[in-house]
Amino acid sequence: MGHVARCIPLVQTFLDNGNTVFAAVSEEQGAILRAYFPSIELVNHEGYPFVFHGKGNFSLDLARQFKQLNKRLLDEQEQTELLVNELAIDVVISDHRYGFRSKNVPSILLTHQLNLPVRWYEGWVQKMHDKFLRCFDEIWIPDTIDSSLAGNLSQNTKGFNCAYIGALSRFQLNAIPEMKTIDSVIIASGPAVYAEQFIREQLKKLLDPENTVIIAAPDVLLNMGELPVSTQSSADWKTSDTSILHAKKVISRCGYSTLMDLSVLKVPFSLTPTPGQREQEYLYRFWASKVMGN
Repeated sequence: MGHVARCIPLVQTFLDNGNTVFAAVSEEQGAILRAYFPSIELVNHEGYPFVFHGKGNFSLDLARQFKQLNKRLLDEQEQTELLVNELAIDVVISDHRYGFRSKNVPSILLTHQLNLPVRWYEGWVQKMHDKFLRCFDEIWIPDTIDSSLAGNLSQNTKGFNCAYIGALSRFQLNAIPEMKTIDSVIIASGPAVYAEQFIREQLKKLLDPENTVIIAAPDVLLNMGELPVSTQSSADWKTSDTSILHAKKVISRCGYSTLMDLSVLKVPFSLTPTPGQREQEYLYRFWASKVMGN
């Protein structure tokens, strides 16, 4: 859902400039975009069949699904060409989906990861990544040109055709309130098994749950049962946005979309990387070094 979040300000920019925007999304993603853009054109386009087991072995979980993921990528390429033809699309923009591109119209990849946080023996993964990146006509990087948000991940060291477009956060579309009325908001994002772990961890640390709000997916909240704090469904983004905007502190995972939000909100925060998610582990260390440096 972080990918949906960072597309919101892009969609707004395109609409402001008189474009017709088609969003290729799942049903759940479409419901979120409709909350912000009631008249947006939605096209059903399912995601990748990711399955995570909650033990921090992200690389192993992905490797086990390689065959299914590769099939989905090839199917996605065919589906994208059909969409381009049927809807007379001028430009395709893919939010880090390798297969969502066309040979017939300019195709742009949106990603902050030119360089993956791989270990030395996983060089083949980076090479495959590079190959996919070069299939696109241009890469839009939601970061500053000095990579102040993503660090090494977004540095263009290999001569890709890139444009640094700055942070993308839906909170750029809001006035940030000066009066904060909620002590802290806990955002439990990511795969359900990790979101539940995160909530349990944070509840143990809470000193005063009186004015704390937990935002999580409906199925996660249902699994957690009765909690000693206020909760909000992350499916209702507009309500969640209001809580986040009025929070004195944000407690969350350190997914990149969340970090871009924090760069706009400018409130105190507490970050915890998802176990085994090396991108988040890198971003955690990078942002910690920035805070310590300040």
